[in-house]
Formats: sequence, C-alpha cells, structure tokens
Amino acid sequence: MAGFKRSRQQFVAGAVAAAIVTAGLVLLLSRTAAFRWLESGSYDARVRWTAKPAEADKRIVILDIDNASLDAFTGSQMLGRWPWTRQIWAEIVYYLAKGKPAAIAFDSMFAGAESSEVDGDFAAAMKKSGNVVLAFTFNANAEKSGDYSEENAAKLKLLERESVPYDPVVRATTPEGANFTLNVPLDQLANAAAGLGSASALIGPGNTIRSEALRWKLGDKTYPSLALKLAEVASASQKPGPDSLDKSVPVNDDGSMQILWHGGGETYERIPVWQVVCSIYPDQCANNGKPYYQPSYFRGRIVMIAASATGSYEVRANPFSETAAGWESHVAAADNLLHGQAMRGAPRWFGPVAIVLMSALGAAILVWVAPAIWSTVLMLAVFGAYAGALYWTFGHHHVWLPFVAPMTALVLSFASTGTIRYATTGRDLRKTRGTLNRYMAPQLVEYVLNNVDNLEFAGEKRELTIFFSDVRNFTTLTEKSDPLVLISMLNEYLAEMTATIFKYDGIVDKFIGDGILAYWGAFTPGNHAMLAAKASLEMFERLSELNVRWAEMGRPEIDIGVGLNTGEVILGNVGAGQKIEFTVIGDPVNLAARLESLNKEYKCHIIISEFTLAKLGDAAVVRSLGGVKVKGKTIETTIYELQGLRGESANAAKG
Repeated sequence: MAGFKRSRQQFVAGAVAAAIVTAGLVLLLSRTAAFRWLESGSYDARVRWTAKPAEADKRIVILDIDNASLDAFTGSQMLGRWPWTRQIWAEIVYYLAKGKPAAIAFDSMFAGAESSEVDGDFAAAMKKSGNVVLAFTFNANAEKSGDYSEENAAKLKLLERESVPYDPVVRATTPEGANFTLNVPLDQLANAAAGLGSASALIGPGNTIRSEALRWKLGDKTYPSLALKLAEVASASQKPGPDSLDKSVPVNDDGSMQILWHGGGETYERIPVWQVVCSIYPDQCANNGKPYYQPSYFRGRIVMIAASATGSYEVRANPFSETAAGWESHVAAADNLLHGQAMRGAPRWFGPVAIVLMSALGAAILVWVAPAIWSTVLMLAVFGAYAGALYWTFGHHHVWLPFVAPMTALVLSFASTGTIRYATTGRDLRKTRGTLNRYMAPQLVEYVLNNVDNLEFAGEKRELTIFFSDVRNFTTLTEKSDPLVLISMLNEYLAEMTATIFKYDGIVDKFIGDGILAYWGAFTPGNHAMLAAKASLEMFERLSELNVRWAEMGRPEIDIGVGLNTGEVILGNVGAGQKIEFTVIGDPVNLAARLESLNKEYKCHIIISEFTLAKLGDAAVVRSLGGVKVKGKTIETTIYELQGLRGESANAAKG
C-alpha cells in the first residue's frame, strides 16, 4: 500500500506540473502566426455553419457586371468593349433615381477623365440623384519615401468633406506602411457624389477578409470606409456624433468591425446589369420591347453596382469563397451597420483564462477518473461541450470565443498527464494486475481493481454453477513416481485446466491438492451452466493431449473426474484477521464435490445434477444415472453423465 500511495503522490504532482507546463506552452503558442491561422480557420467554419441568409437586409441589391452582361454587349454599338463608357453609368443612375432608391454605390473609382461631355453628364446624374457613393483606395507604394507626397496632399483636399478629426477614444484603422498613394475619383465626379468611402480591404490570416475598417486614420483625421458611407447615405445619418453608425457597433482594437456574415455572394439579390440596360433601352433588346425592371422596383433599395465577371474584379477571399469579390465584404459590412450588428470578440482575459482552465481540466480528468476508456470519454465530452458552447454563442449571440488554443491545452494536458499516469500509478497497477492474474481469475481481478475503493464482499446469495475435479489414484502415482516429475506433471496439468476454466469465464476458487474448485456466474452474464459444461468437456481434450505428450516422455498417464452442480450459494469473504479467503459455501458446493467422487462408482468422467441439466436444457447429451442422497439430506437428487453438447465440438469424455 505504501508503494501505491507513493506512486499516486508522484502521479498527482506530475499531473499538476503537466497542467502548468501545458498552459504556459499554449499561452506562448497562441501568439504565433500558425495558431492565429488555425483560429481563423475555426472562425471561418463557424461563419459558414451559422450563416442565416434570411436575416440579410432585403433592400440591398447588386447590379452585377457579370459574364453575361459583358458577353451581351461585346461588339455592340451601344456599349462596345469593356470598360464601358461612363455614359451608360450616367443613364443607369438617371434610371434608378426615378425609383428613389435609398442609396447607390459604385465599387470603382472612376479616376481620370473620359470626356468633358460624358463626365459632365455622369456628374449631373449623380448630383440629381443626390445619393450616389463613390469609392477611393489606399495603394501601398514602397518605392516612395515620406508619409505623404504632394499628390496625396492634393487628393486629401478632395476628401476633406469626408474627414473627421481623430479622436483617440474612437479607434480607427491606419493603412499598413507609411508609404502609399491615394486613388480617388475624378474631381468633377467626386464633388458630384453624395459621399466618398474607402474600398481598401483588411486582409487577415490566410489572405482572407473577415473584418471591415470603419474609419481610416491619416494624420490627425479619419475618413470613412465605403461600407460606412453607403450605410450613412442609405440611412440619412451622416452627422458624426455619439449616435453615428460607426459608434453603434463593437469594434476591434484596430478600429475595424468584425463582419457578421449572413452568407456569401449569393445572399443578396443580384441583377445582371444587361437587364437594367435593356430596361432603359427596351427597343434595342429582345424582350418584346418591355423593360425587365421598372424604376419603381428600386424604390427604397440600397444598390451596389459591382462586378463579378471573370477578370473584371480583384479577388478577395472571405469565409465562403477563396475567389470572392471585394464588394461582398463591403455589402455585408453596410448591412451590419444599418442594423447595429457585428461580431464581438471575447474579452482579452477570456483566452488566457480558458487556456489555463482547460489545461487544469485535462489533467484533473485523469486524476479523478481511473479507467482509461471513461477518462477519454469524459475528455471528449468536455471537448464537445466547449465546441457546442462556442457554436451557440457564435450563432445566437454573435460572440467569437477562441477555440484552437483552449482545445489544444485540453488535449495536450490530457495526453501528457496520461503519459505520466502510465509511468507512475499505471506501472504499479500493471505490475499488480500481472501478479494477481497468476493467483486469481481475470474476471475477479478486474472486479477487485475496478471496485477497490468500496470492495466489501461481506457475503451474498448467488446462483452459481460449481465445479469440482480430482485426479484419479493420485496417491498411487505418488508412490510410483519421482516426486519432482510428479510435481512437474501436476503443475502442467493445473496450468492447462486453469487456462481452460479462464477461457470460459470461470473463477478458480482454490486448488485442493490435485483437485480444483471453480465456479461460474459470479462476475459474468449468460448461461453459467453452459459455460461450465463447455469448459469441463474441453478439459478432457486438453488432458488427452497432455497424456500423449507424457507417454512419449515415458511418464505415467493421469485421469480425472468432474462434478457439476447448479444452485444458490453464499459468495463472499470467509475468515477474519490476517487470514481472509474469498470463496463459495453451501449445500450446492457439497453436492458438486459428492458428484465428482461418484465418477469412480459409475465409471464415468463428468457427472451433473438435475439442476445443472435444467440450465443446459436440450443442448446436453446425457445418460441418466438415477438418484443419489447427499449426507444430511433426505431427498434424492437425480444425476446424469454428461456425454457432450449438441452443436458443440466438444465430445463426451472417454474412459
């Protein structure tokens, strides 16, 4: 017991150390790019699994410059090759404006001039509509030195009307690198638009967009993103203040908004641009002179004019697609802003606390739960419960809790603690089990080890099948044989018989000289009489093989008799003090011993009682031997010679 106690203490100390080391290691790893990439992957999976397209704003519609639109007008006199003349965009804005949409946005810059007439007409259309938003971008330029060139300074003046003084309390996103150039629309078009917003993308781990900047910081001023400006124009809320849209949603440390995706690019209604063009010029399209969409269709709509045609847009991966267009994130972010929604990250303390707790729990499971199978099941249950909780908080409460680092801590702590247990208490347990298996039946050893804390064995009544066997004329053999040879034969015989009993789930109670007392039914389910009968028949096959081998060695042969009886006995500990024996007692045990001794009288090898035969039923091949009285009993017991089992390979024992 002292050895067990010492190894247990070593195991617990090792488990605590494993939890501490695991927590520290995972806390360090969680800051690496690899772990951020893995966590982002788990985030993307949750986005896809929890997306609810039905909750997307149905007012948002995409005028899609798709492949069909490019193909429809290639070579035509109306539009010609891509990029199309700005005149068509002017006509589209005029047409949409008749229906009074809430806002119109172009995911393009329109930099440079086309012609004074065309640019003037396009500017006039936007001015008249009064709700058109154009995009600008920050383009990284490593070749230029200095934070702002003269060119940038001039373009910043164009964006002056969109600027808001930088407030340290309100976080904003800073463009990566100090050197960049601004890409802005033509002055005439920019001044005619209702607003300008940055379409620059925030690229996360895996080159994937998961968040949208709300305001970009340049010097001491901030400028809105395309999504924010579109949402402001659509909601007629363009005044900075405590109620501004960018202050109505939670933001990350870098001032960006974690997008609450309702779905991928097909979430919002997409209308091919060619159908709108044909609605403007119905006589020039094959639709019986009827427009596909009346201007009234766009009343109150939020229209994004963007491209999905092959080669016409910049690929920006998002959680739904590796080949998505950048406008998908702008539209999703604008939808969030209009409804005051966004994903929220976990508090800063949550990740480290979760790592520490999972490390402790991974070790504690193995300290609390001894059986390997159940400790593994419990660890997997914790894993599943945490994953389910994260899925629920993500989908229902829009909170992003870390998954990879805490689960790594749980599994790593569990595995390392398991290794420590294998080397400490597991080593002693294996040694103890091996020793006990030499003296006890495996089933009894398993029962004792699994119930060591509440093991009593005070005694209980149980129906068992009792087995007695004895070697014939063993006394005569001892007189004629070399004692060492006889002991060797006896040990070999007992080993073979014990192995056969164990094979059929029997319990060897004790060896009585050359005799064996065993029983079935104490720790295994099923027909214990059938198991005992099978074992008894097979024992004679094993004995026959032993006799053949002994004869070749010039040794004498031995013969045995077996008695089987089924009945209710008392099973438990017998004795007190330092000598306690786990055994079976009762009249059925005495009857089994009596049946074994009758084999000599009836010149047979296996005798069973009527009670055992009742359990065997028609499967038993028997010969009736009549009745027999046991000492102290007045009622006879009918006994039978067991000759075999129907359908079994074991045959009758032969004398």
